[in-house]
Amino acid sequence: MKLIDLTIPLGIATPPWPTYEPLQIKYFKRLAPNGANGQVVTHSNHIGTHLDGEIHFHTPGKDIASLDMDFLVHEAAIVDLSDVCGDYGVYTSKMVEERVQVKEGDILIFIGSPAMAVGLEKIARGEAR
Repeated sequence: MKLIDLTIPLGIATPPWPTYEPLQIKYFKRLAPNGANGQVVTHSNHIGTHLDGEIHFHTPGKDIASLDMDFLVHEAAIVDLSDVCGDYGVYTSKMVEERVQVKEGDILIFIGSPAMAVGLEKIARGEAR
């Protein structure tokens, strides 16, 4: 099995979830007069590559620390719906199943925009990190 790290770099250009605060960096100390840089970094919890635990949607669900690593490393099915569904569009299981075979236990990687498709291709080729 080929392992592919799907994390994306985090920076001030990383888009947050709609209506959420973007990543912000405030410098409170600069190198020239102080000999070192000092920053405060703030962001909402829905920015960049992240995983929401069950508890995010279901109060008695598991938190991230309770997940086994095997849950995060597994065979995957990649479905590209970028031609019919935008970044925040609605898709159905039928739309997915018409394009890719998803086996029980597969991790489903959903591509919802042309930019996302290009980014995933670069990651798979080892060109982006």
